[in-house]
Amino acid sequence: MEYRKVAALIIIIGIAGFVINGEVHHYQGGEIYEAAIKAYGLLVRGFNVTVQVETVNGRHITGTLLNVRGSTISLVVNGTVLTIGGPEATRENLKAKLIKVEYHGKVFLYEVPPLYGKGSDVFSKLLVESYSDRYSGNIYIDGNVSPIKIGMLKYQADYKTYGSITINAITSNGAVITASMVPVQYLQHYLSNYTVYAYGILYVNSNERNLPLKLLEVRNA
Repeated sequence: MEYRKVAALIIIIGIAGFVINGEVHHYQGGEIYEAAIKAYGLLVRGFNVTVQVETVNGRHITGTLLNVRGSTISLVVNGTVLTIGGPEATRENLKAKLIKVEYHGKVFLYEVPPLYGKGSDVFSKLLVESYSDRYSGNIYIDGNVSPIKIGMLKYQADYKTYGSITINAITSNGAVITASMVPVQYLQHYLSNYTVYAYGILYVNSNERNLPLKLLEVRNA
């Protein structure tokens, strides 16, 4: 009986280890191009990607993947953007000895029907417990819109996330913007006091379906 318990425990640990390893990919610094391809492939599909880097001089850096250009990986670390290159990098901020690419769950794509109301209320309906929650679509903003507020939103989306904001029109009566994979938290924060009308697609990286919206697609890694 005791032997069976131990055997069962070993099997469970083995399975758990397989699952965990399936979510973390390890690369040597010289394999940064392979790491970049893997990380970027996950990012564009809607996954929230965490990258851990051990540098050639022993530093350990963990950040959220922002973008990839060639073999250069850009991370957001405590609000600061850092670039990661291989062991012989000269232009990047850090030289990598070891790289770990980590992700979780699946990506659920939902159709967001037209929503109208105060920004804080509209976008709170799209926020759920998840690894990331991104919105793509049109947003019509009513009233005297502050160009500074829109500018701050655009900066955060364009330079601190993989997403982007396009300003289509802005007048004294309102504004029209298009979001592309922008974190819903940013939209809620900067547009909370405005009346908005929005519709589009929601990308939720989570372990399970957790919104009563029309499901368009489920993406696996």
